[in-house]
Amino acid sequence: MSAAAILAGGRATRMGGRAKSFLVVDGERIIDRQLAVVRTRCSEILIVTNDPPAYAEFGLPMVTDASVGFPAGEGPLVGILAALTAATAEHVLVVACDMPYLSGEAVDLVADPTFSEDVVIPVVQGREEPLFARYARTCIAPIRARLSAGERKVTCFLPDVTVRRLSEETLRGIDPALRFLENRNRP
Repeated sequence: MSAAAILAGGRATRMGGRAKSFLVVDGERIIDRQLAVVRTRCSEILIVTNDPPAYAEFGLPMVTDASVGFPAGEGPLVGILAALTAATAEHVLVVACDMPYLSGEAVDLVADPTFSEDVVIPVVQGREEPLFARYARTCIAPIRARLSAGERKVTCFLPDVTVRRLSEETLRGIDPALRFLENRNRP
């Protein structure tokens, strides 16, 4: 069983508080575009949000930061922890809600079940892309430990787990423009 979690819990301060997942890109809301892709590849889909009523229309399981004992607004690492804790699958593909060009090929690559590492993460121009990555449930304890120590950087726990870094060359092999990693942060 494969799982995906859409992280939709951010404050969207650069968007004036407007939920980025509901932005319309090329005539369709970002979340609808994302769901169209992950529904064809994942048997379990979660929405991580601190505003569950806003996402009720999708009829999907929702989890909040509070579900793992942290207040809302502590950052995406808490959302990843919430997704991993709630999922029944061993691995969870995490996707930020502001990525309108998610592709099936990108999902297949990052969520490849033959990868045995705890984390599978794209790397572009030397920077890891943790908000489009696959995490194993074995990351729960290391993430919780880092959060409990006051660390919030999304990649802070990577030294504590095994990691497969997908090279930019590999990523460009499926999408030369890396459009699947684009996000919307401003109106």
